[in-house]
Parts: sequence; C-alpha cells; structure tokens
Amino acid sequence: MNEIIALPSGVRLAYQNIPYIRSVALGVFVKIGSRNELPIDNGIAHFTEHMMFKGTEKRTAFDIVKEMDALGANMNAFTSKELTGYYFQCIDDTVDDCAEILSDILLHSTFPETELVKERGVVLEEIDMVNDIPDDLSQDLCCAAYWGDHPLGRTILGPRENVERFTRDDLISFVSSYYTADNVVISICGNISREKAVEVVMKYFTFPARSLAKRTFELPASFGGRVERVYKDIEQANLTIAFPALSYPDPRLLGLSVMSCALGGGMSSILFQEIREKLGLVYSVYNYLSTYEDVGAQCIYLGTNPKNLPKAVSALKKCIKEFCDTGMDEECFHRAKQQVKGGLTIGGEGSMTIMRTIAKSALFMNKPFDVDVRLAELEALTLDEVNEMIPRFLDTTEIGVGYVGKEPELDLTEIYQ
Repeated sequence: MNEIIALPSGVRLAYQNIPYIRSVALGVFVKIGSRNELPIDNGIAHFTEHMMFKGTEKRTAFDIVKEMDALGANMNAFTSKELTGYYFQCIDDTVDDCAEILSDILLHSTFPETELVKERGVVLEEIDMVNDIPDDLSQDLCCAAYWGDHPLGRTILGPRENVERFTRDDLISFVSSYYTADNVVISICGNISREKAVEVVMKYFTFPARSLAKRTFELPASFGGRVERVYKDIEQANLTIAFPALSYPDPRLLGLSVMSCALGGGMSSILFQEIREKLGLVYSVYNYLSTYEDVGAQCIYLGTNPKNLPKAVSALKKCIKEFCDTGMDEECFHRAKQQVKGGLTIGGEGSMTIMRTIAKSALFMNKPFDVDVRLAELEALTLDEVNEMIPRFLDTTEIGVGYVGKEPELDLTEIYQ
C-alpha cells in the first residue's frame, strides 16, 4: 500500500515500500506541461526539460551522465500535456548519490548558452522526426482537430519558430515560476524505508515555497467538429479519430476502459477482428484513451492503402454503429474486463510503473493509488453499466479527425455522418 506524505517544505511525497527487490525508483513530477502554455511559448516545458541536463553550477552535461552511469543507475525525463517528470532507477544503496545528482539538475541548472544552441538543434530534429512519422503526426493533427484552440490541441514539442526563439532568460523565468514546492510531487518506491524516503526528499529537494503564477484555461462547452490534414506522398493513409471520453479522476473511467478495450484494445477486439482479420484492409488498427485532470478523449487509429480508405472508413463506421446498437455480450464483456485487469495487475508490478502511477494519483487526485480497490471496482462493473456508456462515448457528432497521406478519394467530413 502506498501513501502520500505532506512534508514541511510543501512537497508531497508518494511512497511505497517494495522490500523484495534490490532497487529504488525515484521521480520528481512537476505539474506543468503543454496545456499550461500560451501559443507564444508552446514548447517551453519540453525545451526546459531537455536543458535541465546540460549543466549545473558544479557539473557539466557529461559529468551528469558519467556519474549516473558510474552508479549503475538509469536516469531520464519526459514532458506530457499536463506534467514534466524527471526520474531514475538505482541500486538501493546508491539512492543518496543519485538523488543528489537529480536535485542538482532541478535546483541548480545554469542553462549554458553554448548548450542551449546545441540543444535547440536537437529539439528541432525531434520536431522533424515526428513530422516524418505519419501515425504520430496524424495523432497530433487529431488533437488539434478535437481540442481546437484549447492548449490541449497544441503539440508538446511546440512549433519550430518558438523553439528557435527561446532564450536562457525564458527558461530561468519558467523554472522560477513553476518548479515550486506546491507544484511538485516526488514519488519513491522500492527497497527503501519510509524514514529513509522522507530523509532523502527533505535533504536534497528544497524547492521554492510557492508558485506566484498559475495558468489555467477554461474548457469550451464542446469539442470536435474539425478535420486537420497533411497531404504527403506516402504509401499509407493514416487516420486518427477522437471521440469524447472522461477525465483521469472520473470514477466511470474503468467502465470506459473496458468499453475501449472491447472495441479496439487487442487482437480479439471488434475493430481488429473485423477490419484487419476479416477484411484485410489494415495492418494496424487500435484505440486508446487520453485522460487528463478534467477532461479526456478516446482515439481510434488506422493505417491503410489510400485506395482502401473508403472501405476501411465504411467498415469502421459499421463497427461503431453495431457496437452502439447492440453493445457487448457477456463473453466480450468478460474478456475486456480481464484485459483491463491484466493491465492493472501485470503492468503495475514494476517499480518504475508503480512510481509513476502513484505520482499521478497524488498529483491529480491527491490520494494514494490502491490497485486492490481498483480491481474490486472493476469486478463490480456490470455489463449493463458499460453498455449504457457506449452510445454516449462513440457519438460521431463530437469527433475530431487527423489525416496524413495522399489526398484521399473520400470526403473526410463523411465520418461525421
């Protein structure tokens, strides 16, 4: 069982002991991401995350990675729509040394000008890479189509012109505004006592007390109703469609997860069996949930030969209509529940996964994550409860469409009909 410990510094510690392993996973999660950015600084959270590793008052960029490697630890970071995370996994007797290095990065980075110029080039290459991956690009376009002008519709990396403009002063101001104790959850799990975990956080992670500025953007009354497309001379048509979903804290999310799993969450799913196995129109078709603090989306992706796109879209619409009309039977429901149960159980047995899961629960719900409670809630779900959700969350009048490929022999707005 994990717990959330409110420390005198204002930082919250999400902690779970795993005594039967020999490692510790520690993550520092800042509640700031691309959804908190204005158009003019979209991408700054991600660029800041990159620059954190480029030198501190006492370490060069090479010193940071050299010392972590010498400790046998793995260190990395990521930026999402709602948070930025920095983490490591280490041998249980090197926690102090690794924590000191990570705290040095987060609290004493200097953002050297020479490194900033080089890392700007790295991030621009990352933007180009995403633009060259058609399925990723179609999913970014789908976000723009579904969320519209809301910051959730923008990319995490930001546009090239923003990255080319960011300065050292911009990064310093961003960190001082948002890397504050009230905006941070530190998550620790593994072979470490509660007392030691508290000691490590109190000793090394002293963030400024409170953020002076918080950026929040009101959600519009409705989403969707748009198509975003990029025509490219490539061999596949890549289509992503976003439907309404639920927020991360919503108690109905487990039911939606079961529904989503039955529709397109695995090889036995409706979409996979019909569009790939029966009709042979695609190699890849699946759906996934994007859940946030106060809202969410359910997305379906498929890739097909442009000539087969009308057939694939017709088959997709047929699957959705039949799913809405008839729902799941008991066998399908049980299978989908077991898949979700497997994801919760098997996927949550690694210390890194646990560390991130309990951090997210603390950051967005301010309560511990209890897998046994979630499994009990899953078992309590009924077929009728989930079937009632299907028409509401597969409403094709509230969708966003992202498309990458050759100009299609299909009016993409037909998907709304």
